[in-house]
Amino acid sequence: MRVLLVSPRARTSGLESLRKGHQIIQGLVYVAAAARDAGHKATVVIADRETLPRYIRRYQPDLVGVSCVTATYPVAREILIDLAQNYPGLPTIIGGHHATFMYREVLAETGVSYVCRGEGEEVFPALLAALEKGERYPEIPGIVFLKDGHYHNDGHIAILDDLSRLPRISMDLVAPEFSFTPKLVSSRGCPFRCSFCSISSFYGGKYRQRPVENVISELEEFVSWGYKDFWFHDDNLTADIRWVNEFCRQLEERRLKIRWNCMSRVDVIYKHPELFARMAACGCSLITIGLESGVPEVLEKMHKQIDSTQVKKAVDTLNRLKISHVWYMILGSGDEFDHPRYIRQNIRFFRSLPLGIVVISLLTPFPGTEVFDRLQKEGRLLHYDWEKYDLTHCVYRPQGMSPQELERFQSKAYLSIYLGKKWRLIPMLYKGFRSGTLKFRSVSTGFKALLRTALFKTKFSDAIIKRR
Repeated sequence: MRVLLVSPRARTSGLESLRKGHQIIQGLVYVAAAARDAGHKATVVIADRETLPRYIRRYQPDLVGVSCVTATYPVAREILIDLAQNYPGLPTIIGGHHATFMYREVLAETGVSYVCRGEGEEVFPALLAALEKGERYPEIPGIVFLKDGHYHNDGHIAILDDLSRLPRISMDLVAPEFSFTPKLVSSRGCPFRCSFCSISSFYGGKYRQRPVENVISELEEFVSWGYKDFWFHDDNLTADIRWVNEFCRQLEERRLKIRWNCMSRVDVIYKHPELFARMAACGCSLITIGLESGVPEVLEKMHKQIDSTQVKKAVDTLNRLKISHVWYMILGSGDEFDHPRYIRQNIRFFRSLPLGIVVISLLTPFPGTEVFDRLQKEGRLLHYDWEKYDLTHCVYRPQGMSPQELERFQSKAYLSIYLGKKWRLIPMLYKGFRSGTLKFRSVSTGFKALLRTALFKTKFSDAIIKRR
């Protein structure tokens, strides 16, 4: 079968407007590779409702698949509705976190033929095989469809038990007009259960790793393509320090000179500084850490399992090793600590530390998270305008302030934290530009948005969009 897989072209909004263009969802490329290995022709494109018809004419697909995150679901919905209207005999499927948790609404709103709940590398080829045999309603756990008013196969989220069976991705899976920078994947899932994160629910609490040799082999192939800088797509690369040590050992043994970035946790850096020294020696140049809050009570409610002492030691360790660091900060917690007093306390904590780049977002209750379920049960979600679930809009009703007041704290936090760096801001920016961590256009965009917010009292989310 000929398969067209679509990564939605996001409408520029929220923090997405500070990113570099529109990126292909890498999980979609793995699904395309799985379809290829099963004997099908698969192509991945970036598209919206206006541009998709040209790709349908070019590739003449027998099935169209779409993957999305919550903020890009409205674009995916438009695509699927148009496909149902203009190509009524063409089977369609959607996957991703949002579709996994909101599959009933997605089926009702879009007319999509199937929803893939969970990972698609095994169940998607199974669906294609069934369709080739003329089975329109196959019983494949995780491939959900609506028939006679009943949802079939929806009691299961499809998960790969063995990540060593992940297919090899290749550049020819992506349409030639799109660039695709391969990311390394050594694991999927996360052993922690942060209240604002859907990863543990999506993967059923499972954390799985690929063999080190498997990742090294894929890495060497990417190097042969001409790549030397890599980002680990893992939600938490350092969950198993033995794996990381073995990875570094093999980099040393094979004399692979690469530069790589990854995500980690405060407590791991605090407990194992020697591990990060070895990582730095093996080419790790940037660590991204979800700190989220400097308020102990909020950290406890979020199930972060870290404290301020660990944070300060982790910062010192990374600065000593000259590893750049990016920190995620969340304003709001969805409970009694949504009060100006605690928001200011959080800002003061972030301002007090010699942190690197800080990315500040508003608490966003994504489907599949503990906080989404709680706020929905309490009737405090303001709407389901998914495009505004973009980390810059407050989409729920805080207990101790208005949604608008919480939104205004975002630009205040950016200004306070970055102006608080004083002279340290200049070398940080220089290092970020030189390493490629920062892009001049993104920094310029953010600065202009903050200036517009400060001078003209524009909403931060609107200030980002209006610059285009």
